Parts: sequence; C-alpha cells; structure tokens
Amino acid sequence: MGSRTTVAVKDTRRAEIVWLVVIAILVAAGTTPLLEFLASHRVGGTVVTLGLIAAGVVMIRRAYLPGSANVRADVTRACTYCIAAVLAFVTVEWNPHWGIRACIAAAEIAILFDVVTIAARPAPLRNTGEST
Repeated sequence: MGSRTTVAVKDTRRAEIVWLVVIAILVAAGTTPLLEFLASHRVGGTVVTLGLIAAGVVMIRRAYLPGSANVRADVTRACTYCIAAVLAFVTVEWNPHWGIRACIAAAEIAILFDVVTIAARPAPLRNTGEST
C-alpha cells in the first residue's frame, strides 16, 4: 500500500538540560532580590508565594500516577519544587536570616533533581522500518 519514510526523532534531553542549567544560574543570581522585593511588599508577596505553594500541591497531585513506572521520581521532583515554594513563603512572612539561602538551595536541588531525571530518561525510539 505505502511505505513509511524514516523520520529522525529528535532527542531533546540535551536542550532541556542546558535550559535547566540556565534557569539554575538565574535562580542563583536573582532569587535574593526577588525575595527581598516580595518581603517588602508583604501582601503581594504572600499572595504570590501561596500561589506557588498551591501550584506545587497541584503538581504533586498530577505527578502521582500509581501505574506509572516513574511515579516515585515524579512525585519527589514535584515535592522538591513545593518545598522551595514553602521556604519562599517562610522567607516572605517571617524573614529568618537563613530563609533566602534555604529557598535558593531548595530551588537548586529541585532543578538538579529535574536534570538527573531528564538525563536518566531513555532516548526516544527511532522509526527505521517500512510498513506495507
């Protein structure tokens, strides 16, 4: 009937890892002034950080798929981002001396965990055969 042409499937893992490294650098450089700004505008900062926590909880709920082979890694990754949001809230509300550095560390750990899970992901399959 017809034949399939071979289409190269792009492996996006490298690009994803590079962009996550760029995001990690931006988080390290820009989180301190951002959290200081949110702390100086406390009501807005509270609303923003509570929104981040809500998004983190939704991310955890969506990551929990009992039949998935990667359920543990997906839920752990979602929890690390939610913990970073909780630490941002603590920093905005109570401004402890360790808050900003703890928030940055949690966000960097979340991004690093994301990089590790992307690197461990198997490469996409390539279609090399013909069908009739």
